[in-house]
Amino acid sequence: MRRVVVTGVGVVSSIGNDKSQVMRSLKEGRSGIALIPDMRELGFHCQVAGVIKSLDTSRIGKRFLQNMSEVAKYGALAASEALDDAGLSREAMEKMRPGVVVGGSFGGIGEVRRAHQLLWQYKSPSRLGGRGGVKIMHSTTSANLAAWLGIQGRAYSLCSSSSSGADNIGHAYELIAYGVIDLCVCGAAEESTWRQIGVFFNNWGGMPSSWNHQPERACRPYDRDRQGTVFSEGAGILILESVEHAEKRGARPYAEIVGYGCANDGSDMFEPSGEGLSASIKQALAAAERTGVRTVDYINSHGTGTKSHDALEVRVLKEIFGASSPLVSSNKGLAGHAMGAAGALEAVFALLMLRHNFVSPTNNLENIAADCEGINHVREFIEAPLETAMTFNAGLGGTNACLIFRKL
Repeated sequence: MRRVVVTGVGVVSSIGNDKSQVMRSLKEGRSGIALIPDMRELGFHCQVAGVIKSLDTSRIGKRFLQNMSEVAKYGALAASEALDDAGLSREAMEKMRPGVVVGGSFGGIGEVRRAHQLLWQYKSPSRLGGRGGVKIMHSTTSANLAAWLGIQGRAYSLCSSSSSGADNIGHAYELIAYGVIDLCVCGAAEESTWRQIGVFFNNWGGMPSSWNHQPERACRPYDRDRQGTVFSEGAGILILESVEHAEKRGARPYAEIVGYGCANDGSDMFEPSGEGLSASIKQALAAAERTGVRTVDYINSHGTGTKSHDALEVRVLKEIFGASSPLVSSNKGLAGHAMGAAGALEAVFALLMLRHNFVSPTNNLENIAADCEGINHVREFIEAPLETAMTFNAGLGGTNACLIFRKL
């Protein structure tokens, strides 16, 4: 198998639309969660979410924008930054064997709502035009990226609920490791879904309701007063290459991917058992150990702020790492939960911390809950000489995925 490195990152998120903005937010604790008046008007118990602000799509081009829903735009802008970061041009990629593996949970779900509204408003299909199909489809982000970048190799989207981001990166890693492609634009993107999906979370009590007057305090991973997840949106894109490929063109990698694992609980659609999460982390650790990595310095956890899952994560981490837990933090207290894009965004966050030797704390972790004690929670910004970082995610349906990065 070939070694695989990350040579570029790009991001669109509630805490910043490029990596420099995101770095400032992670270091200074700038929250991207805000009050959403429409949620109040519609009677949601939770009335806050993470939203993208001041997005400039001019670099995409009008011809390609015609076929893009919001989620595809997020993916294109994050990919553009990642390619610039990696020092890659479209012309350079034509001489390679590139691929696109960028997924998410819901595709262009906002276009479904728009089409339904227009159809009922005008009582005529002709008002909808003919381009909506490519905006709605689940693979809209990967397909639009392939067309925009002129990539003719593999181009598709994987969906595994909130594990989608990590699984798309992990799959891209395997494609390169096994020599199928040389380079991959990978990650995940998600547009706002609180209207379509948040309503169900609202109904089963999965969103916080006591912090509408203080939106930045609403998402509270591992805290005694946590009440649920806060919906968000965005895109995280990584450029992966084989070590040999990166060395030939003089790239400066962020890190090497040394471990990937994924597993399903195989039980309940809503309540995780922990078995799949434990298996995915152990798979990634075993793979990392085969490359000589025996310790993890930092874990960017899933940490959504929900009662049952936060406690389950802590239980699994204690079972695996014992009393010597690595540093652990969740960034959802700042950025919210971007659903299928969460794992990709958090991979970008972790890689920025790994390169610049700092750990952004779990925002709003004021009082560690009794069922979340026993791991090394990071509650304040710290500088630390990181060599390795892990990210993991879990989702509805029992999905779980884990990635481990090593600084070169």
